Amino acid sequence: MIKLLSVLILIFSFSVPAFSQKVFVTVTIDNKVADTKSDTIYYNINRPLTWDDFKGVPENNSPGGAITSSGFAFSANMNMVDNNVYLNLKVYTFFSKKNSWKKSNISTAYHLLHEQHHFDITRIGAQKFYNELLKANFTLANYKNLLTSIFNSSFEESRLFQERYDRETRNSIDTTVQMQWNEKISQEIKSIQ
Repeated sequence: MIKLLSVLILIFSFSVPAFSQKVFVTVTIDNKVADTKSDTIYYNINRPLTWDDFKGVPENNSPGGAITSSGFAFSANMNMVDNNVYLNLKVYTFFSKKNSWKKSNISTAYHLLHEQHHFDITRIGAQKFYNELLKANFTLANYKNLLTSIFNSSFEESRLFQERYDRETRNSIDTTVQMQWNEKISQEIKSIQ
């Protein structure tokens, strides 16, 4: 199961003269690395989740055996040079240890892979957000609203993808469908790395 984290978007704004000409946008995937003592794990294909990463308190009344709490976000930095605005966006994917949990009877590699794929789907959502940012036509008049709109749309698409994954696999109970999803997600992750 998945618990998607919503992220507050902050943009540093300043007064831009009316004669400013263009908005130049740079978008990158930020491959952050967290301190090992941090609650946060940033997505890295070479650093899969382990059961030790699930530090939260299990919700015993939940029908699920585990919860992966992950999300994607971005940081924004804006500068003005020669009457032009430069907007630098960095997109990243993260996992929260304290908000992710597993019940004591859940400990197999099979179930861990199901949870890893929730984190993978979050990374796929971040990639789609990144791709939409690259296609966007930012202007001085629309950059704040357009950025928020693209983020909200991408986040909702990712949320629906997560729900579909759990629904179709029946939270990993349907092993045949789970194997099909394992292949699908693995292929999609390989295509964006």
